[in-house]
Amino acid sequence: MFDADAHVVEPFELFADWVTPGTLPVDLPATTPMVPCGDAGRVADQLAARFDGPSYLRAMDVEGIDACVLYPSQGLFAPFQPGLDAAESARACRAYNDWVAGYCSVDPRRLFASAVVPLADPRIAADEVRRAAGLGLVAVLVRPNHLYSRNLGDAAYDQLYDAVEETHLVLAVHEGLGLRGPTAGSDRFRSFTERHACSHPMEQMMAMASLVVGGALERHPAMRVAYLESGTGWLPYWMSRLDGHVEWMAAEECAHLSLKPSQYFARQCVISTDSDDELAAWVTERVGGDHVMWASDFPHPDALYPHAVATFVAEMSATGMSDDALDAVLWTTPIDLYRLGDRVMSPAT
Repeated sequence: MFDADAHVVEPFELFADWVTPGTLPVDLPATTPMVPCGDAGRVADQLAARFDGPSYLRAMDVEGIDACVLYPSQGLFAPFQPGLDAAESARACRAYNDWVAGYCSVDPRRLFASAVVPLADPRIAADEVRRAAGLGLVAVLVRPNHLYSRNLGDAAYDQLYDAVEETHLVLAVHEGLGLRGPTAGSDRFRSFTERHACSHPMEQMMAMASLVVGGALERHPAMRVAYLESGTGWLPYWMSRLDGHVEWMAAEECAHLSLKPSQYFARQCVISTDSDDELAAWVTERVGGDHVMWASDFPHPDALYPHAVATFVAEMSATGMSDDALDAVLWTTPIDLYRLGDRVMSPAT
């Protein structure tokens, strides 16, 4: 069992220099669920230990997870606050990357992590990618939102993507509701239900459209991209729609593209599913088990701990996923994507 997208819970003081005292770096409806795993009693051990590395490993043991890649919680938001300039954002990112690298050192064969980089300045972001690779981090988190007047496919990010290719890290596109900035649905909805339902898949769809049609995947054919925490069901529809539009506009807006969007995805992209994704078997049948990987989202409020693994396996059995595809989704696909090879603990160890 490999968890392709779990989350650390950073100590609040980690970002204290960049967050106004007494506030949170997020914009969320008052009804937003905030209790870890929906029930604090399930993670009493981790809460008592402030989610330190050893307690995180104990939670993985309860769930039956051999290894995971950790993504931030506060770090999804704090470095991207609109009041921070590029230098301040870079310092916040460096603080997180140093901290999470130390966190993983508790068991470097089971705990791996993504870096966060300052998208405000692509040159500084590229430098931080190279530094993060030296720390042993395995991915580079980018938000899908329209930040700093740019989309992810903008050529201004090419130096960042050059560094991602050069270091062989994964470009991990990860939304998180609460950004103090443009987010799908936030311009028209106030309820958590409406905003959360929209933000994750719709921001990912727009990010994918930008990376493909904007030419970033054409210009960076060796860059591996993961679209995380948005379910899988939208992918076949979106690939079909983008394919049709690129074919339609091939002689005008899309003349710079040598492949169809679905072919770019097949060449260099992966999507994550989650524990109760009823469409995962259907999507995996269409795109292949080598393009889908499982993620728990632990310990965020919608995580199903301590029954995430059992729930997913039962759902896939009921909906017809083959054993070979299940093996790929649960182990070989994330191992290959993150290029862990000999770094990860084998389940047989």
